[in-house]
Amino acid sequence: MEAMRELWNTIPLPTYTGLLMQLYGAIAYALNLPYAEYASWVGGLGSLLIGLDFQRFTGPIQYAATFAGNTLLALSLPYPWTDKLLLALPATIVFGLALTVRQRYMHRFTYTRYLWVEPALIGVGIFLLLKLGAKEGVMPWGAMVSALPGAVISAGYIQDAPFIVKGSSGGYAVKVGDKAPDFALQGTDGRIYRLSDFLHKNPVLLLFVRGDWCPGCHMMLRTYEKNKEKFYAKNVVILGIGPDPLGVNRDMIKRLGVSFQMLSDDTFSVIRRYGNAYTNSFLQATAAGYEAGIPLPAAYLIDKFGIVRYISSSEYVGEFLDPTTIFPVLEEIDPGEPLNTP
Repeated sequence: MEAMRELWNTIPLPTYTGLLMQLYGAIAYALNLPYAEYASWVGGLGSLLIGLDFQRFTGPIQYAATFAGNTLLALSLPYPWTDKLLLALPATIVFGLALTVRQRYMHRFTYTRYLWVEPALIGVGIFLLLKLGAKEGVMPWGAMVSALPGAVISAGYIQDAPFIVKGSSGGYAVKVGDKAPDFALQGTDGRIYRLSDFLHKNPVLLLFVRGDWCPGCHMMLRTYEKNKEKFYAKNVVILGIGPDPLGVNRDMIKRLGVSFQMLSDDTFSVIRRYGNAYTNSFLQATAAGYEAGIPLPAAYLIDKFGIVRYISSSEYVGEFLDPTTIFPVLEEIDPGEPLNTP
C-alpha cells in the first residue's frame, strides 16, 4: 500500500494515462480500428484526466501534456485535414491555454486581474467546434470535454476574486519594519521550527501558501526552489508555511521537487497572526479544514534581527511569484551564518 502511495505521489499517472488515451484516439481514427467512431470521446476524456492532474502537479510535464494531448485530440476528429487544422486544432489549443495561462503567468495575471481571459478562450474554442460541427454535420461533443478543466479552474478564480480583493484591501497584519511574530511549527522533517531560533544568526524567507489544492502555490514553491541559490548566497533560511497536515506537506514538496522545509500550520495560528487569510463562505463550506479562513499566498523576507524587510504586495496578489522583487532588498541585508543546504 505504501509503495502505491509513493508511486501516486511521485509519478503523474493520470497525465500519462490521458496522453495514452489521446494517442490511441488519434491512431484508432487514422487506422479505422474497431470503435473508431468513439475516438474523439476517448481523446476528450484523456484531456479531462490531464486537467485533473494539472492541479496536483502543475509542472512542465502538465503544461506540455495539455497542448500535446489536445493536439492529438484534434487529430482524432473525423473531419477533413483542412477542418482539423483550421478549426479543430485552434479550438483545442485555446482550451489548453484556458487551463494553463493564469498559472504560467500568475505574476502578471494574479488571482484577480484579467478574469475575462479564460472565459474568452473557452468561448472561442466552443465557437470553432460548433462551426466545425455545423459545417460537417456531426458535432464534436467529445472534443468539448477538453474545455471542462479550464472552465472549472476559471470559474473558481472568478468566484474567489471579490473575496480576495476585499480580504487583502487593508494589507496584512504584519508590515515592513515590524518585528516578525515568533512561531513554533513542525516541519516536513519532523522538527519544530521557531523563528526565534534564527535570531541574530540568519535571515529568513517565509513563503505562505494556500494548500496543496492551489496550482499557483505549486508554481510559487517551484519558482523559489529554482531561485534558492540567490537566497542561499546570503545564507537565508527558506521556510514554507501552509495549512495542510504534515503528511500532505511531505507529499507535496516531494512531488514538486522542493528541497526546503514546509511547515504545517493546520490550526491557522501563524497564518492569522501574520494576517494572511480572508473569508470566502463558499470555499469554507466546501473545503474541509478551512473553517478559520482561506490563506493568501505571500512572501516575507525577515532579516537576522527579526525585522520584516519585504512583504509581497497584498493588493497585487501575484507578486509572490516574482522573486526578483525581493532581490534589491536581499542585497541590503546582512548575510547570515553558513547554512547546511541541500
